[in-house]
Amino acid sequence: MKKYLTVLLLVFILIPRSKAAHIIGGEMYYECLGYGKDSTFRKYLITIKLYRDCRPQQNAAGFDRPLGFSIYRKNSTGNGYTQVRGNANQGEYSIQTFQGPDSIAAPSYPCLIIPPDICVEQGLYTYEVELPIINQEYVIVWQRCCRNNTITNILNPGNTGATFTVSISPEAQKWCNSSPQFKNFPPTVICVNNPLNFDHSAIDKDGDLLVYSFCEPFAGGGSGGGGGGGGGNCNSVTPTPDCPPPFTPVNFKAPQYGYLFPMGGNPPVSINSITGLITGEPNVQGQFVMTVCCSEYRNGTLLSTIRRDFQFNVASCQGTVVAALNSGKEVSRQNYEILICNADSFQMDNGSYQQQFINDILWEYQTGGQTVQSTLWNPLLRFSEGGPHDGHLFLNPGTNCSDTVAFHIQVIKDLKADFSFSFDSCKAGPVNFKNLSTSPHSAIQTWSWDLGDGFKSFEQNFNLQYIHPDEYAVRLDISDNYGCKNNTTKIIKWFPAPDVIVFRPSTNEGCVPLTVNFKNVSFPTDSSYKFHWIFSDSTSADGITVNHTFDTIGEYGLSLQVRSPLGCFSEGRFDRIIKVYPPPSAVASLDPLRLNINNATVKGYDSTQQTIGRTWIIDGKDYFFDKDLFYTFEDTGVHSIRLIVSDKFLCTDTIDREVYVFRDFSLYMPNAFTPNGDGLNELFQPVGQINDLLSYRLAVYDRWGGLIFETSDPKSGWNGKFSNAKDAEGGVYIYTLEFQRNRYPLTREKNIFTLIR
Repeated sequence: MKKYLTVLLLVFILIPRSKAAHIIGGEMYYECLGYGKDSTFRKYLITIKLYRDCRPQQNAAGFDRPLGFSIYRKNSTGNGYTQVRGNANQGEYSIQTFQGPDSIAAPSYPCLIIPPDICVEQGLYTYEVELPIINQEYVIVWQRCCRNNTITNILNPGNTGATFTVSISPEAQKWCNSSPQFKNFPPTVICVNNPLNFDHSAIDKDGDLLVYSFCEPFAGGGSGGGGGGGGGNCNSVTPTPDCPPPFTPVNFKAPQYGYLFPMGGNPPVSINSITGLITGEPNVQGQFVMTVCCSEYRNGTLLSTIRRDFQFNVASCQGTVVAALNSGKEVSRQNYEILICNADSFQMDNGSYQQQFINDILWEYQTGGQTVQSTLWNPLLRFSEGGPHDGHLFLNPGTNCSDTVAFHIQVIKDLKADFSFSFDSCKAGPVNFKNLSTSPHSAIQTWSWDLGDGFKSFEQNFNLQYIHPDEYAVRLDISDNYGCKNNTTKIIKWFPAPDVIVFRPSTNEGCVPLTVNFKNVSFPTDSSYKFHWIFSDSTSADGITVNHTFDTIGEYGLSLQVRSPLGCFSEGRFDRIIKVYPPPSAVASLDPLRLNINNATVKGYDSTQQTIGRTWIIDGKDYFFDKDLFYTFEDTGVHSIRLIVSDKFLCTDTIDREVYVFRDFSLYMPNAFTPNGDGLNELFQPVGQINDLLSYRLAVYDRWGGLIFETSDPKSGWNGKFSNAKDAEGGVYIYTLEFQRNRYPLTREKNIFTLIR
């Protein structure tokens, strides 16, 4: 039994000339009273039963008084219907006779607390009418809007009315047949997630065969105003007259609901066609429109079909005593499955309620061929063996308000994950993994391996080739057919020695001094290994990567020793793998080394052997790469020329030379000068390329050899005066001149000149 149960309410509300608030159900049937005024007429008692929700808080409308209904006969052509006129030849028959309202009691469920606001009333309308016996059927109709807005299984319920109808076939008229009548009113409360068992059968005083089914509820009327059938407005609240067949079915919320499955449920709510028993287990709270049809047959001929259109409200009911478990998994109502993995005991968690109504508790379960009992609220169940065990929880056993749940416990005591592995610890081969897991009470179904390197496997047994040496934490997870799990983890130290020693030098040859980077690439190795390098020049080094410089010309070999963290050893020897060559020796010539600015082109020739390139650099700024150099200078002076040569190893050698570029020299002394203040020939001094002189000395003497003037500045001359500023007399004087040019010897000159006054 569940804690919450569904409430089913059947409510039908009628408000004259206005939109009714809560139409919840109704039905119509007839009784043949014999002949009418003569043998061509039949007299019938028409009965209309209506149901409404009478809860005061709902502001529900009362029953219609009077109630008007319509009768149609089918045309002889079989096409359409013609209205049979009612009282005083008016459109409808008006029923004045009313019984009720009569309250319908809520059902009595043992040990359940029913919601207190249930109120359903029944109203009964009866009317006697005489109808001619014809070879066509009569259809009796009453229509009204509207249904509850809160209905769950149909669309737009607040603007959808209902049509209640019954037909009298030609055969029923001939035989004075009376329609069946439903025996029982549906319960006003149905509890969610609890079994529904309702006898919806009918009785028939004629003893005809009755067949039951769910059928389509009909809409009728609407929210519009005005009159009704016969060309009127069928969308009015109370069509007047009621509209003729065919009738429009309501729109269900497909695909979840339909007239054949109006409530869903698990199992689905259904009706037995022979017995009329409605069964199922509603599992959704709400309000559900449902129509049950009962068809009457005599000698295989259909005489009539009565319809009950009503509303099931599914809500929660509260049980006074409800047995439930918080342990395990509920597989069906009041049945639980519990799985115990790698243990022989289990602490039960009692979820039963309401505790104030629980006086006695009894647990029973089987173990070791014995029945064990406990009266504790949450007992600890112990099991002597693995496998299946059944048990029950009883609340208030032996009383009218008792409840029970059954539980099935599967005990998996010894599910053990285990595996072995094997490999050659010094050889870089695969590791063989073998599953050793066991379970005496279940079947192991899955194996999940985490190999520690990102690789996973789901096989029982397999081989794996690791790539990188390391300590790998290998985990095996297993699960059995019940869902129990176990795992184990083992450490694998995979540090084999490499089968082949491999290293990568940065170069195999070069000129002296040659520095080479040696990097170990042997597989499998990493930084945890020890590496010892022994070179043929009697040196050694340690490390996964080393640098070594060869300082002399020649060919060199080496050996590399590798040792794993586990002591596995491997060695490789390599002869004459490094060649060290002498560097290039630059050889060049320049012609000429002295150049006149008027023809300042120098020629250079690179005669170096076994080079792949060269660079001529002029004055540190101009670069040329041809083997022969042809360069013209634009300025005088000393210019530098550098030649850099390189071989295939990019070793280099350099030669530096200088080239002198000059102009032709011109310098002379005048033989006379006139220091008379006219601005012409005022000084006795040299004329020519005085700016190119490295040294200079001019001396002037009188005829007796006395020194009159002396200077080392070629731009300073004698002005014809003595040191006391007294003018010298005109006449002949003597001078001596010494000077030196760049890259030339000292020049000396002695001669006479005339001072003219």
